[in-house]
Amino acid sequence: MLMLLFRNKWAIATVSLGKHPSHTLERKIEAAASYGFSGIGLVHADLLHHATSNGLSPLESAEQIKNLCTSRNLEILSLNPLKNFEGNLSTPLEERLHVASDWINLAVAAGAKFVQVPSQFLQHSTNDDDVIIPELQALADLAAQSRVSIAYEPVAFAAFHDTWKDGLRVVKSVGRPNFKLCLDSFHIQSRLWGDPYAHSGQLPNGETEIAESMAQFLKQAPKDHLRCLQLSDGSRFDPPLTDDLLRYPQSEPQPHRLSRDVRYYLLLQYTFIPDDLRARNSQEL
Repeated sequence: MLMLLFRNKWAIATVSLGKHPSHTLERKIEAAASYGFSGIGLVHADLLHHATSNGLSPLESAEQIKNLCTSRNLEILSLNPLKNFEGNLSTPLEERLHVASDWINLAVAAGAKFVQVPSQFLQHSTNDDDVIIPELQALADLAAQSRVSIAYEPVAFAAFHDTWKDGLRVVKSVGRPNFKLCLDSFHIQSRLWGDPYAHSGQLPNGETEIAESMAQFLKQAPKDHLRCLQLSDGSRFDPPLTDDLLRYPQSEPQPHRLSRDVRYYLLLQYTFIPDDLRARNSQEL
């Protein structure tokens, strides 16, 4: 198993363990424990479904999930994803902070170390640092009151911050010790390397772009700015992908549709990131 190659502890997102109604959170937790994972990333929708299915409040559900994970020697690493927070022009900051407070309370009840926040992907949003940095500082300060961290994830389908460089700049600008980066290999590779619409499966100059980017990351991103690293892959299509093969509506941005529809586990057959590239980048990081 890939987990045996590294000293790091490994966790898996609950959403990655099935979406069928029979895939209850209890079964997902059991599966994660049985296959040697040290923890889980608790997806908010799974928590709410568990609460509804068992006649519990979300807080009661979070406490029950924590106890179940403890009994299986699993750590709850994160609660995710708290979406569309910074620069949201459709929702007042006070309302967003109220929602964030509820999430933080759930994280505390579940024993989660951090709340994961993907970069803003609403079109009706702003990239003005004078707006987004104070908002994210307010979020970090709110979380700090409960000793919870924020993991900021630049996603490939973001409206503005879609690369690790963008994410690192935001983290440094926020300047809070509990506000750090979450990086996902799919989002990095899909911006710099992979293209399922191309016959080659990769973007022009992809090899050079990803190699230079990883070299820059090692020089520019201190380890203490990184909260977690997520490893996922994308599907390789032969013949190349066309939009009609995707399940999600064409009204959504293409990178978002790809992220929701063609993401796979690492090391599976027909994934588009070559083994040698994955290995080099994993060792470098």
